Amino acid sequence: MSTGTKRAGIAATRAERAVAEALDLVDAGGLEALTMRQLADRMGLHLPAIYRLFDGKDALIDEMAEAILAGAVAKLPGEDGDWKDRVRAMAAGLRTALLAHRDGARIVGGNYAAKRSNLTFVDSLLGGLLASGLPRQRAIWATSAVFCYVLGETLEEQGATGDEVEVLKSVLGKRKYGHLEAGPVEPMLDFDERFRFGLELLLAGVDALVERR
Repeated sequence: MSTGTKRAGIAATRAERAVAEALDLVDAGGLEALTMRQLADRMGLHLPAIYRLFDGKDALIDEMAEAILAGAVAKLPGEDGDWKDRVRAMAAGLRTALLAHRDGARIVGGNYAAKRSNLTFVDSLLGGLLASGLPRQRAIWATSAVFCYVLGETLEEQGATGDEVEVLKSVLGKRKYGHLEAGPVEPMLDFDERFRFGLELLLAGVDALVERR
């Protein structure tokens, strides 16, 4: 093995460790708590060493997103079986991967890096939606809709502080929002059931589009 190859391998291993350490920092203090200097201190490195691994914080976050999405890729279903079951499994796997890390949805959201885990997951999701019978262009849009739905729902879930029901009830008690006041409030913040319902709504929409062809 050449010296250059060894150095590249060491750098890759160090970058992988840096991503894991960065995710630990976010798990402990949130995305705002992550700085390149803090990461360097945690790893016992000088700051320039971190910048040799990543061009900047955005590049680091891209790699963190890739690591999170690798968790979803690891749970991808096979290509056999009903397309709806496949899409359900992929959406649930993505949600689980995002929830595995604090601010996981924020890290992945807006990430357009053309990296392996990202592209593998989206390609598999597209395959599931193509199996529904949608034309390719609509299947691509449906893929984006499902992916963004999971991101949005998870983003709201991860932003919840736990007192939302009480806050809503106190506001709605002022009798300015008739439809909402009719309640109940609790289902609005039942993230598991809400997620399942919204996903079924999207799948029903795909079915409706296919039937119109």
